[in-house]
Amino acid sequence: MAEHNGDLKRLWRKTGILILVLFIVGILLAVLVDQAKGVLHLPKSVAEPMKALIVLMIGGAISYLLERYLFQLISRTLGAKSTTSLRFIIRLFLLLAVILSVLAAFGVGLSSVVFGGAFVTAIIGLAGQTMFGNLIAGIALLIFHPFEVGDRINFVAWQYPMLVPSFPHEATKPVYSGVVVDITLMYTSVLTDTGPIMAVPNGIIIQAAVENLSRTNRRILRMRFDVDISLDPNQLLPRVEKMLQALGYVGTKPHIVDVTPTTYSLLIVVDTKLRNDDEIRHQIFAHLVPIIQKSSKPLVSDGTSSPATAFPLDQKP
Repeated sequence: MAEHNGDLKRLWRKTGILILVLFIVGILLAVLVDQAKGVLHLPKSVAEPMKALIVLMIGGAISYLLERYLFQLISRTLGAKSTTSLRFIIRLFLLLAVILSVLAAFGVGLSSVVFGGAFVTAIIGLAGQTMFGNLIAGIALLIFHPFEVGDRINFVAWQYPMLVPSFPHEATKPVYSGVVVDITLMYTSVLTDTGPIMAVPNGIIIQAAVENLSRTNRRILRMRFDVDISLDPNQLLPRVEKMLQALGYVGTKPHIVDVTPTTYSLLIVVDTKLRNDDEIRHQIFAHLVPIIQKSSKPLVSDGTSSPATAFPLDQKP
């Protein structure tokens, strides 16, 4: 523990020293440019872009140090959820500082930048554009907290449509599922269930319908499937109900919800703690298929059959 704290202190010192050195280098370079203006008679049109370039380079280097060292250090000491807001605020202030510094390098006074009517008008106009829209949406996410880093979410966004299944089941929501891993000025990063990290613009996810699965203990899942019309429902339904009870879904009963000339449709609605839809479907259907197969054969004398063991019955939902 003492060794770990010593490593953290050394990392703090290292990061602070590097940032201080960058500030000093930036100031020295700016002074050299000012000196060159008088000695080498550099025109203003050349000196000002040089100073702006220095600001951008120093700001980029400081941003890299913050991302590479300081933010990781804060996350290790306070935890990912506790540092999300702090990281966002630091990034925002750093961005504003770089923008104001670049404007100042071009000779624009701070007071005219902050209080100038043209600047305010420009900000209001640009707020509707993509970049500033994402920035403002990121601030809204920080204030209202529909989710936090580490939360598992489902979100539906009209910008990312998915086709509804063509087989005769109930329609499914076109959701994207995953765990939130970061919220930056422009993007919310989600580690998707399929593996890759999806960077969703803040302006899109602020408009999306978000299900925060980490803030609820239970959820409802509907499963509809078709069986042959020749199967007797008076024999099939009790066996399916018994199978559901053995899996831990006490009180859950299958219902007939539709009939066609060749099939009838059963609906199962389960109340579960599991968060992965595919896991729940596999758990139930792995036992359901053998029951349907055996129901097409003569039943044993007690009217029951042993469900499949593809999924342990002692694993509760």
